[in-house]
Amino acid sequence: MIDVRNLSVTLGAASAVRKASLSIQAGDRLGVVGESGCGKSMLALSLMGMVPDALDVSGEITLKGTAMPPRDESLWRPHRARTMSMIFQEPMAALNPLRRIGDTVMEPMRVHLGLSRKEAENRALALFAETGIRDPETRLRQYPHQLSGGQRQRVLIALALACDPELLIADEPTTALDANVSLRITDLLVRLSQQRNMALLLISHDLGAVARATKDILVMYGGDIVERGPTAAVLANPLHPYTQGLLGARPRIEQAAGARRHLPTIAGSVPGLFDLPKGCRFSGRCPVEMPRCAQVVPENLLTPQGFAACHRIKGAHDDG
Repeated sequence: MIDVRNLSVTLGAASAVRKASLSIQAGDRLGVVGESGCGKSMLALSLMGMVPDALDVSGEITLKGTAMPPRDESLWRPHRARTMSMIFQEPMAALNPLRRIGDTVMEPMRVHLGLSRKEAENRALALFAETGIRDPETRLRQYPHQLSGGQRQRVLIALALACDPELLIADEPTTALDANVSLRITDLLVRLSQQRNMALLLISHDLGAVARATKDILVMYGGDIVERGPTAAVLANPLHPYTQGLLGARPRIEQAAGARRHLPTIAGSVPGLFDLPKGCRFSGRCPVEMPRCAQVVPENLLTPQGFAACHRIKGAHDDG
């Protein structure tokens, strides 16, 4: 359905996304993980043709067989909401506080599908029921501040589904929600994907949610896709040191009563766009770094479970 080849998003010499390639087919469920600032949201905006004007975009995006130049609004606009749609972060900020919920959800139906107000209202009520919003008639006439965080998140999902998209991009859909609500939202997205044969791109810091919801996974760091493969296989046997660090830093319930230990961490923090190493972006933080890592971009190597970009995986030049 959508095919991306060597996508780069840059600001001068700094790149927010570097030569990313991926394909998404109908019904796929793909997770994207990585720390804040690793390029996940910028990758998602690129797939919607919504990269900020100040940034340069290169590479190829093909949507259902049609090449999509990154700045050609006349091509992108008809596909937004219909072919692909996006659930943005922070449900309170993503909804207009001055508009009733119903007006917000009905707008894309009237613009893209040409529905009358009554037809759009009936469709909105059906979507509210489908996404588990109780008392939909009342919610339709309320404002965002009158809903809970979980209800607002369900409204954003209903809004994203308004025009029956073939690809749903969910950018941190469970941020700031408690564990029970997060679990229900994750399960809802999976169920909707299965029922509609709709592709799902789930961006999340929550590795548990990604494990539960997706079939395949991309791990991003510093704008690079450093590892990819089936979700279960990558999480069970991560090959890239960064993926290993993410999994190692997850809190675990200790089996032995009273046992205490320090939580493993990844040293340092994600560097700024203008401070990224020219070789492997993880150099400077990697516990198994070699001298060549900071200077030479690692190849994207085929592994038994997918792909990974690390000099160590090749098994050559261990001394750098």
